[in-house]
This record gives sequence, structure tokens and C-alpha cells, in this order.
Amino acid sequence: MRIGGDVPGFRPCEKCDYNWTSDANQRWILFAAKDRGADIFEAFSNSPPYWMTNSGCSSGGQNYANNLNSDYYDKFADYLTEVVKWYKDEQGLTFRTLEPFNEPTTGYRGEFGSQEGCTYEYLAMGEVVNKVGAYLNKKGLSNTTSVSIADEGLFEGEIVTIAAISVLNIFGEPYVSQYNTHAYYGILRTKLFDIAKNYDKRLWMSEWGSWSSKDMSASIRLSEKILNDMRNLKPVAWVYWQVIEHAPNGNDGYDYGLIGADFSNSTTPLDIRLSFYGFAQYTKFIRPGYQIISSSDDDTLAAQDASKKTLVLVCTNKNNASDVWNINVSKFNIKSFNAYRTSNDNETLKLLPNIWNITGGILTYESPANSITTWVFEVTQQIA
Repeated sequence: MRIGGDVPGFRPCEKCDYNWTSDANQRWILFAAKDRGADIFEAFSNSPPYWMTNSGCSSGGQNYANNLNSDYYDKFADYLTEVVKWYKDEQGLTFRTLEPFNEPTTGYRGEFGSQEGCTYEYLAMGEVVNKVGAYLNKKGLSNTTSVSIADEGLFEGEIVTIAAISVLNIFGEPYVSQYNTHAYYGILRTKLFDIAKNYDKRLWMSEWGSWSSKDMSASIRLSEKILNDMRNLKPVAWVYWQVIEHAPNGNDGYDYGLIGADFSNSTTPLDIRLSFYGFAQYTKFIRPGYQIISSSDDDTLAAQDASKKTLVLVCTNKNNASDVWNINVSKFNIKSFNAYRTSNDNETLKLLPNIWNITGGILTYESPANSITTWVFEVTQQIA
């Protein structure tokens, strides 16, 4: 029995050889990203190959139970690291981290489901992490690839999984370098940040997504999530889940994609949603290497690149009415600035006319209802 055949693995059966031509579309995306400048890569597994599972099904176990057959812990670790090794040796692409799990304790992954997934007990996760780390060492990959865990669906789940696995002395070994958490549920952002800092692990918000829409509601929801996570969880990376998704027949945006596409018809124009531009209000201007700095306004994310003498403020008006904002930039010597906005008023990352002045270190402007405005300041120095 095989479920989830739309995402073929590199070993289609236990007695099969590796088939490195599998999953051509995702491999194309991977290298297209590399060609366009992506330089940090993570490999992760939604499920072991179906033939390694208890249920014989890659969407989950019977009654949502632990689904990696204990006879295959070693072979699963060998499989994951062999794929990583092939990409490095044969394709010149190095994965910085290898994540064996995805939402392993949420209880959502059952057989005959619509999504690939696998439930793991804590003891199983600990054993898999140890075996994956050992195989990375054995195959000469540990200098470039380490393990990340555990892509739990909520902060509290990530905290419990870290604690449970740590009992097995995983963190006395050099295998795990990164914690991945999803941000769908939970409130203990600050506690998870403190745990990562205490264990000296890199922290990623590795997945969040929400329904798209034709208006700014999805953009505002996305922006509020980014603001909350960056202020309190403080991850070094914030990853949106589904940039592009199949959305035939108009679908009115009822999917997770920032871009809707009809994969069955290549002539159908892409549906680029306002949430794509809302996300770009952050990603286009706050680039790798920027430092997030404090802001007294909960609806503003501030970042700077001291070497490039650039200050970026992303300001979200989540209200249904326009609002007057007074931005205090008196700590900086401002040389020049530009503003870009996405709103319901046919503005998609629009460069605004420079009609504002900074008086006494205060920039005053009127923000339209349900809009995101990014200010990019060129500064000569930070005063304090």
C-alpha cells in the first residue's frame, strides 16, 4: 500500500536502488532557488518512505500512532544522510541542516490522510537523531551538515520535545545545531527563545501559513504574525510555508499560497495576491545580515544594517480607519529616505512620492486603513 505518491522518494521500495531522477519538480525548484542566490539549504522529511512505516502508508499511522517501524530506525537515518551526501557529492549543493521530522507530536498524521506525515514518540525521535548524527559523521558530512529538530506545530510542543530528547543526552553530542518551530499555535515564544539561547542553538520559525485573500486581510494577518514572532520569539529566520499553490478556477484565494497558479494549464496567468506584496514589504528590505532593533510601537518592526548605514521600519496599520503616525528617528542622522506601501487602494509595494519632512527628529504621516508601509532611511550614523 502506498499513499502520497505525488511526492516520490529516492528509494521507491526496500529492494530498489536509489532513483536520483525522482521528484523532478521539487529538484528543479531547489536549484532554481540556488541559481537565484539562495545559499542556505535545509533538507527535511515529512515521513519515512512508506515501506519503513508500521502502516505501510506515508500519511501516518493507524489511529495516529508512532509510524516509523523500529526495525528501520537505522535504515531511515542511512537513507536521509545518503540523500544529503548525493546532493553534496554529485550536485555541489550542501544542506546546512537535516531535519528528520515534521510536526511529530501534533497527532494529526493518520493513515489514508491527505498529507504526508508521521507521528513519533519521544524515544523514537531521540534514537533517530543519534543515528542521523552518527551517519553524518560516518559519511564525512558532519563538518558541513548538522541536525535540526523538531518542526513542532506549536511553541509548547517544541519546548516539551526539546526537554524530552535532552534527557537522552542528545545535547551532549555535536549533532543538533538548530531548533525549528512552527508558529501556528501557542504563546510561549519568549520561553522558547530563552531555551535556544541557553542551549546555544540557532532558532528558526520554520513554518507558518494562512489562507490567502483578495483583500489586505491576509497581509495584515501575516504582518501581525511576523511582528509578534520577531519581537518575542526572535528567530534568526522566519519562513512562510507555501509561496505558490495550485488554485484553479479562480478559487478566490482559498489556499495558503502567496501566489495562486493553475499547474494543469501553463497559459493561465499567475494570481499574485496582496499577501505576496505584504510579505515583500519585509523581505525586500530587511535582508540577511540586518539586525532587528527595538521599537516602542507594537505595529512596527525596525531593522538596521550598520555597514550599509540603512535603517528600515515596517509599519502596519491594522485598523479599518486611517491613522496619523509620528515616527521618532531622532537617534539617527537621516540623510535621505523612501517609503513603499501595499494597501487596498491598488498599491502593491508602491514607491510613494517623497512629500514628508523630518522635524525635530519626528516624521509624521497619515497611514491608510489596512496598509503596510516600509520606510528605508539612509543614515550617516546612529547618534545613540
